[in-house]
Amino acid sequence: MNIKLLLKSLCLSAVIFSTVSCKEEKATLGNAAPELAAYDLQGKQVSLKGWQGTRLLTFWSETCGHCMAELKTFEQLDEAYPNKVQLIAINVDGENMDTKAVVAKHQLTQSVIKDQMKITSERYQLVGTPTSFIIDDKGYIQAKFEGKIPQQELDKLFKK
Repeated sequence: MNIKLLLKSLCLSAVIFSTVSCKEEKATLGNAAPELAAYDLQGKQVSLKGWQGTRLLTFWSETCGHCMAELKTFEQLDEAYPNKVQLIAINVDGENMDTKAVVAKHQLTQSVIKDQMKITSERYQLVGTPTSFIIDDKGYIQAKFEGKIPQQELDKLFKK
């Protein structure tokens, strides 16, 4: 067996193994939230378990004006009602966008992570931004919002 054939076989085996070993996860109301397949802005892999309590998971893009405004609203509510909700902002702009620069420009202080490979977006069945999920302290999805979250829902979440 020549070396090229051996390398091709090994690569094919690795791809098949990784495909088979990744279980299909989909975000569904009332069920456990799928694990994140994303990285923080320092390049460290993150896990949903890294945030305790109620979590507000928001998918956003810098080119989405509603997203940027909503992220600022979340931060204002977090300042007014601290420790009620863990904010997790998942950027879906891809690897060509300098997310660190965007965060600095908009002075975002919440946890920002990147979904460079779009695996998390796929698991959460993202259609567009902003899309947000409320995940309870046990890790179950309680609500999904496509578009901006209505103010009365935000009030219930932060002021409860």
